[in-house]
Amino acid sequence: MSKNKKDIPYWAQLGHSKPVTRRDFLATGMIPFAASMMVPNWLSLILGNHASAQSLNCPVPSSFIPFITLNLAGGAAMASNYLPMNAARDPIASYNRLGLGNNQVPIEREFGNVPFAGMQDGQLLSRMLAGIRDKAGAATLANTAFVAIPCDSQNDSNLNKFDLTGAVARAGLSGSLLPNLGRRNSKTGINQSAALMSPPTPLIVSDFNAILNSVGYSASLGSSLNASQKDSLTKLLKNLNSSQNRKLASVTGADEIRKVLDCAGIKNTEVVSKGASLIDPRPQSDYAQIWNIAANTAANNMDLIFGSMVYNSLMGYSGSANLELGGYDYHDGSRTTGNTRDFNAGVLMGRVLQSAALLQKPVFLYVISDGSVFSPTSESRSAVWQGDRGANGVAYMMYYNPKGRPATSDFQIGQFNDTQSADRSFITGGSPEATAAAVFANWCAANKRNDLYAPIAGTRIIDSANISKVIKFV
Repeated sequence: MSKNKKDIPYWAQLGHSKPVTRRDFLATGMIPFAASMMVPNWLSLILGNHASAQSLNCPVPSSFIPFITLNLAGGAAMASNYLPMNAARDPIASYNRLGLGNNQVPIEREFGNVPFAGMQDGQLLSRMLAGIRDKAGAATLANTAFVAIPCDSQNDSNLNKFDLTGAVARAGLSGSLLPNLGRRNSKTGINQSAALMSPPTPLIVSDFNAILNSVGYSASLGSSLNASQKDSLTKLLKNLNSSQNRKLASVTGADEIRKVLDCAGIKNTEVVSKGASLIDPRPQSDYAQIWNIAANTAANNMDLIFGSMVYNSLMGYSGSANLELGGYDYHDGSRTTGNTRDFNAGVLMGRVLQSAALLQKPVFLYVISDGSVFSPTSESRSAVWQGDRGANGVAYMMYYNPKGRPATSDFQIGQFNDTQSADRSFITGGSPEATAAAVFANWCAANKRNDLYAPIAGTRIIDSANISKVIKFV
């Protein structure tokens, strides 16, 4: 006896196998950001607050290298940590407005052959590199590639088009449980504007509870149900059959309900049963040690916030993660504040890399800032920071791979010139958006998916004749 098509589960009608994994359950729409149709208000209690858009096709997210951005808000001295080179990859004539004196700056090589401001009086001038080394082991650094991008950007501004979360999401990077994560209540989750295209609305992680309260459809009910009631709700939804779904036909949105439930096949009891342990890094002692967190760490602790954002991005539970550190507008007539802030930035970078090494996951880390700083013209390598100077800005990209250091053709895109600033004649030198496009091209190359660049980024910013000039991951 043949089945009526209405009795065939929706996932089977679409030719999918019965979903059994957490990623398969993304298709249910019960994970808040995954639902993609307009639904009645009562259904949003089950689907979550982001249930809207176009159509359900039981999507399964693609697997891409996790993409994490660190924004240093205020204008960090990134060109005084990494040592920018000229077009021939030699030192520029002088670094005396970058707080590093003349062109005899000592150079420390890391990540293969990448130049950083080296040792002075027994201490690394590059406090960022010192911070990275403080948290990332030698084996981790040996498996990390680093490329710098000189880029003039606006000082103290949220208008620089550096953010790439929209592009990587369009390419297919998404999480199995959570959306993109951000820190600031903005469209991008950081104090930077979107490059190439607007991103999906990020989950703003003001504290760790923001993540806990966003996992799974039961979380959208908040505190109105206890654990036992949530489990009962899950079992109820699990046992709904297509006939029962059809009985909802008189309710607005019933067809969408049937699609959501049938697309699941079996409802996601695992998310409910495991609860917070699925997305909480604290029970993993080795990981918790990297971030200096424990079971009793306060929800608003910055190490827990960043550690959990990084963990969920690396594990594929969230999409991209946008981290942000404030206080990088540090031209206060001293070097002390800037050195401390730079070391802290390096510590955060090192923790991201070491986390990836511990979990044996690749990671692509993109470090940006709005503008930069300058020192008085001085031969001293401890000259104070005097004011803003976006012309000597630099962005970083780092790619860690547990299988070994990714091959690169160069450690720099574009160049500095002898005015101690980014050369604006190069494609990326005067444009944050072109810099972001170059980073996106390299992320695509790292994923062995160069074919994704043009359909997403187009040729408006970097055309086909110039794209090879900016791709350094080979």
